Amino acid sequence: MLTSTPMDASSTAPTLSEKPDRMPPILVIGGTGHIGGALSNFLLDRGHPVTAATRSTHPVFESPAIGRTRIDVTDLTDSTPLAPSATAIICPWVDESKGGRPSWIGYLLTRLANSGTSSVVYFSTMWVYGTPAEGLLTESTPTAPTDPYATAHLRNESVLTTCAQELGLDVSVLRMANLVGPDPFYQSRSKISFAHELVEMAIRNKAILLRSPPSTPRNLLTRTLLHHDLAVLLDRTAVEGRVETFNMGGGSTATMAGLGRQVAEIAERYDGVPVRVEHPGELFAQPTFHLDTTRIRTLAGSGVDNLTAELELVMEDIVHSHIPVDRTREP
Repeated sequence: MLTSTPMDASSTAPTLSEKPDRMPPILVIGGTGHIGGALSNFLLDRGHPVTAATRSTHPVFESPAIGRTRIDVTDLTDSTPLAPSATAIICPWVDESKGGRPSWIGYLLTRLANSGTSSVVYFSTMWVYGTPAEGLLTESTPTAPTDPYATAHLRNESVLTTCAQELGLDVSVLRMANLVGPDPFYQSRSKISFAHELVEMAIRNKAILLRSPPSTPRNLLTRTLLHHDLAVLLDRTAVEGRVETFNMGGGSTATMAGLGRQVAEIAERYDGVPVRVEHPGELFAQPTFHLDTTRIRTLAGSGVDNLTAELELVMEDIVHSHIPVDRTREP
């Protein structure tokens, strides 16, 4: 179901037991995406042998120690064995078409299990709770997705739950808030994250134009906190058939106007030029929510949650990189 071709076909991947002195190997599916690129570097720094699985050979990691495997999750015919990995991390890719193709993830899980994988981490989205989200959102809050993206993620969650029982996999589903942090492949992107978009507008145009109403709530997850929380899930002993869901977010909920002002202040400190924040008018305030992250905090403990520091790193991406003329923005 996937096209999987090692970048170096002359090398043979070791089995999981050949190097017991090292951290367990990890396969990152979507390993050069907005989440996967920085995650692959983080895992390498932790000492894991890392293979980034992507549809293309580009972009290229700065470290040659990160292996590459070519995978296209839309190809449902390939049966090439995947590189052995103790844990596979599936970064966001969803089929948003009506009805979707839930079979792709089920077949992927079968192939992973046959390759020796025991644990799977799946990045879902907090928007499975609905848009706009309201009230306290715990992992037991009823799901009510209102857009194709969230609906597709929830469909994948269902397949993951079924396959975990059938294949004896340990599955962690992460319902993520909006991620903010630097992107090692920013300069190669044709589609950039919303945080990079805001900072890019501030640096380039000296004006931030918000498309959402100013009071639209956003929970903001810093990349540092995400990696801190993920580490504890990677280090725990796998349990066959276990499926657990975790809300992954920051400690507070901001508004788009508040975030815009914070970005403007950072950009003004950088070059001393005022930055305007413009936004559409609104007739009523948007409902608010609080993303409850008690469950992951209980496991992982406190971690660094410094949004300003992450936004400053995002700014470094932009001021030190070429800015392409044409960009496709995140929805």
